[in-house]
Amino acid sequence: MLYQKWETTLIHFCSIQCSGLAFFAKSVMQQASDESTMAILETEARGAVLVARFNHAKVHNPMSLALENAIRSICRETEDNPTIRALVLTGGNDRSFCAGADFTEVARLYERKSVEASIDRWIHFYSTILMTTKPVVAAIGEYAVGVGFQVALCCDWRVGSPATKLLMWELKHGIACPIGAYMLERFVGRAAMSDIIYGCEAIPILWAVDHKLLHEVVDSSSLLETAIARAQVLSEFPEITFRRTKETVNRSIIAGLQAIAPDAKQAHVASVASRAAQPHFKRVLRQ
Repeated sequence: MLYQKWETTLIHFCSIQCSGLAFFAKSVMQQASDESTMAILETEARGAVLVARFNHAKVHNPMSLALENAIRSICRETEDNPTIRALVLTGGNDRSFCAGADFTEVARLYERKSVEASIDRWIHFYSTILMTTKPVVAAIGEYAVGVGFQVALCCDWRVGSPATKLLMWELKHGIACPIGAYMLERFVGRAAMSDIIYGCEAIPILWAVDHKLLHEVVDSSSLLETAIARAQVLSEFPEITFRRTKETVNRSIIAGLQAIAPDAKQAHVASVASRAAQPHFKRVLRQ
């Protein structure tokens, strides 16, 4: 019931703030349609734990609109299906969790309307994960960059390996990072956030563990199984106590994301207008 109330609040928020969402979605609809034919998200039931593997055509799993929408759907399925007690998000074996946004889509954001719509879309996306009241565990292989890092932060428990690379390096590539900065400040405090956002370097694994950006670090070969085992443990907690606690904890994070939306839009509109990120987009896309 409370999930439905939160969902209603988010829909109302987006109906006011997100009038340009359809405009942006239309610009990438063909690509999303193409990706949907190749099972952009693979699922597997492991007892009461649902495993969702990101399956972008590219090994580093950039967050395309199709993948984003598939994750939204699996979060809602997890919430609504009583046989599912927990969810594991993973990039799959020998693949990155998510190395940031899909630049083939982001590079098309030129107009204010589409840029502002994308911010509302990201905030709604993160809120959908945060509103999943059942346990959500991230198995983070290789890269979790930008959007991928932020998706991981929305999860309740994060399992990494010595090969995991957590990065929020947008600023040095000409991309504004107000949402990532907000989330990191909530998690590790202002000083540590500044080090990550302005340092633009991969976070050392031991530091990530000490500051609970990663809760467990295991060998890459056992990454997924460890995440599933943790999800199973969390799924066995009394449902009402876990759900009510998670709702309370995440409510203020969601409210904070909505509160920073206007400033985030201004920052990204200015960033796009400067075209400072174009050289990075071209390098990544090998144009």
